[in-house]
Amino acid sequence: MTKSSLSSRASSSDLALICLGVLSAVTFLNVIFTLYSISVVSTILPSAPREYTWVGDDHPTQLPLELPEVGLVLEDGHPHFDLWDDDEWGTLFPSDGFARVGPHNRTFVVSLYHQFHCLDVIRVGYLVNRTHAAHHIQHCLRYLRQILLCHADTTLEPDIPQMAPDGSWHHTANGVGAVHRCRDWTKLRRYMLENPSLPFEDGYDGNEN
Repeated sequence: MTKSSLSSRASSSDLALICLGVLSAVTFLNVIFTLYSISVVSTILPSAPREYTWVGDDHPTQLPLELPEVGLVLEDGHPHFDLWDDDEWGTLFPSDGFARVGPHNRTFVVSLYHQFHCLDVIRVGYLVNRTHAAHHIQHCLRYLRQILLCHADTTLEPDIPQMAPDGSWHHTANGVGAVHRCRDWTKLRRYMLENPSLPFEDGYDGNEN
């Protein structure tokens, strides 16, 4: 075997190794790109909804009702929901705020109506000055504080400069006319009216699935 043939065979072997290396690198990059593409697509495409048993704590944290976004122009509200108008305040609570949800008709209170209830408790507590309602009112104040934090409404309300009796000026606002981005509460109310909670059956022992 000549030196030339050995050199030629070595060159062919080196070329084959180079081609194999390039092919391996391309294959590796292709696998990485494919996995990345799958991860990107999976974040774009809607995932399959989770199935719940509705037993114990295995239930969604939100009412499974799609509410479109709507606008609310804040108004003065007078004369509606007067401090002494029990009947009008009572219209805030379809089905007392409780609804049956899920395949087993489990009963839940919807948070919006818990919030309305707390407003009404504070109203009534103010009107009748019931000292024994203090615990309930404190619960409602703490509850509403956290709900307001949760929603963190960033609507901009115009400043209304006001002069104080001492002649100094202060920033004030009443919010009237500001447009808030909301979820359609009328659709939620229809749901509540169509799905009221069920009365307890005879022999109910205090347990609910």
